[in-house]
Amino acid sequence: MSRRKRTERQILDALEEQIRETGMGGVGINAIANRAGVSKELIYRYFDGMSGLMLAWMQEQDFWTSHRDFLASGESSQQPPGALVLSMLRAQIEALGKNETLREVRRWELVEVNDVTAQLANRREKAARSFIDRIDGLTPDMDVPAVVSIMLAGVLYLMLRSKTESHFLGVPLRTNEGWERLYAALEHIVQAFPQDLKQESLATLEARRTATSSKSKEP
Repeated sequence: MSRRKRTERQILDALEEQIRETGMGGVGINAIANRAGVSKELIYRYFDGMSGLMLAWMQEQDFWTSHRDFLASGESSQQPPGALVLSMLRAQIEALGKNETLREVRRWELVEVNDVTAQLANRREKAARSFIDRIDGLTPDMDVPAVVSIMLAGVLYLMLRSKTESHFLGVPLRTNEGWERLYAALEHIVQAFPQDLKQESLATLEARRTATSSKSKEP
């Protein structure tokens, strides 16, 4: 690892430690520089300031930015869309559940509107749409973006809510048992998906959509 890479790692680790210790309210260039033992000028030089530093950290931590190619593998395409949605939700639960620092940043995004939160949200939306767009339109019987939005928003809200509330409607938010109950509820919702989204592979459904589209264009 080069000297610059070691220093960048040192700064990123300092940012994570600062968030963990003080929350986002205590995060700033001076605090990060002092904790990392570097000058604030170096943070500007390496990351172009606080926004660049936050974006670099989230690039490593956030689910969507680290799973841009969630559906890229051939193995994934052989699964039904319903199973893929569940896999994505399970991965979100695991990513947020084991990372309090990431949860703190996601809470901050919900209450602060600035250049950093806007960039984080836009990047996440772009990555998530690459997932949803492949599933959307495979069947006329379900508004996939709307349904998955409700499911994903529920996971995010309950995960972030666990900081201030131990239970929601009697379901524990701070135990594995509670989250297994919530995941079972997500499975129940997927059971209401149209049959083709539950039983046929993504690859098969995409091929059918392409064939149908081509046929409709024939003179």
